[in-house]
Amino acid sequence: MAALAGADHAAFLEGLPAAFDITTGRITEPREVAALIAFLLSDVAGNITGADHIIDGGTVKTL
Repeated sequence: MAALAGADHAAFLEGLPAAFDITTGRITEPREVAALIAFLLSDVAGNITGADHIIDGGTVKTL
């Protein structure tokens, strides 16, 4: 999906969740990614290995 010349940027961003069928209805915020990174770097997550963490608001539909 691309913005048309002269299209309102805010309106374009507002329409992205619906266009990509994002389950949560919003785009992931950078602070959410940072929070996961901080958690994974902490001692609390010291025993987590070989995991994939997808932060996409439910864009990728998996079982």
